Amino acid sequence: MAKAGVEFGAEVKKKYFHFKEAFTFLNHASYGAVPTHIREKQKQLLDVVNDNPDVFYRQAWKPFMSTAIQAAAEFLGADPNNVVLVQNATTGINTVLKAFPWKKGDEILATTHTYCSIQNTCRKAAQISTGGHFHQLEINFPIKDEEEIVRDMASAIDEHPSVRIVLLDHITSPTALLMPLKRMIEECRKRGVLVLIDGAHAPGQIEINLEELCPDFYVGNFHKWVYTPRGCAFLWVHKDHQNWCTPLVTSYMYDKGFQLEYGQQGTRDDTPYFLIPDAIQFYKDMGGRERITKYTKELLDSACKMIAERLQTRLAEIPKSMEVPGMKIVLLPDCTYNERYSNTWEGSQNLQFDIMNKHRIHVTVNSIQGRLYMRLAANIYNEMADYEKLADLLVKLFKEGE
Repeated sequence: MAKAGVEFGAEVKKKYFHFKEAFTFLNHASYGAVPTHIREKQKQLLDVVNDNPDVFYRQAWKPFMSTAIQAAAEFLGADPNNVVLVQNATTGINTVLKAFPWKKGDEILATTHTYCSIQNTCRKAAQISTGGHFHQLEINFPIKDEEEIVRDMASAIDEHPSVRIVLLDHITSPTALLMPLKRMIEECRKRGVLVLIDGAHAPGQIEINLEELCPDFYVGNFHKWVYTPRGCAFLWVHKDHQNWCTPLVTSYMYDKGFQLEYGQQGTRDDTPYFLIPDAIQFYKDMGGRERITKYTKELLDSACKMIAERLQTRLAEIPKSMEVPGMKIVLLPDCTYNERYSNTWEGSQNLQFDIMNKHRIHVTVNSIQGRLYMRLAANIYNEMADYEKLADLLVKLFKEGE
């Protein structure tokens, strides 16, 4: 089992992870990474299920689920009675927006930094239930301070008094911004607006105390920064809303109670949920949030500064208080010699896939304010040599025209 004294980087990668050879993984933020011993335990759990499925689905799943929820709640500073498990953050947000008792004319507010699939969810919910009223708060670089974000959000709600739900990111996916949630929630409360938090990237990166933060709804993933198998997330619902916030799938436990309805959703693979306690233990064995984020922040700060200098560009212009320890974006140069990498969504996808397929490096690229930015991530298996490899490639692509 992992120990807190283990050296991060190549040693951790060799001892506790297994990746496809010849690939460099700088995109932990998208799909996370599962330690090898947790992968093996998942296989063992699947054997337990397959060896006696009737006993498992009819009886054994319940204590597994209860243990997983208890561990998740403790990690999140949450009352376990307010927590249910879902496959991913997108599922949790779909659940809330499609269960909400919309009335004609009700509106939704999110931001231009909201993850694409969540923007689509808002549009779909608005189209079906509210006549298509989905507004987005424009957030542009440079960002002067947190007050600017809070003030602009409050003004947007005032401008659109029919907004019933504001969807806020804890950490924005394409741009890695830590939003000033406490103050934003306070402003929503003053206006009688419900708050749904997309915390897809928050668990494991930053401290979370859900009962203290106390939004109306909060969704987050364990399979990104807490090392569970993929398909493992949670939905926290304030007790005032649990009577109507029912799951997307209506199944055997309909009307049997908040957690039972979510807990038994037909025949599915719940083993990622059952490994939450093991993944949290690995996280703790690695030194916990303080040690992990200290390493990733220092590594990523140095790596991104080095890449920006070599490309003669810059990092996102944001306050220090809005930075996160495991994700950062770097502005890419204009690619004048190759229209394939134009400053568009299509150009960002072309570049991202070429870097992955031709050069075997995993990153993400997004078009933001008419320019291409590369989002980089760092985790305990990364080291500076990984980013130097990327920098060499980017210099060839953008500076030498290869």
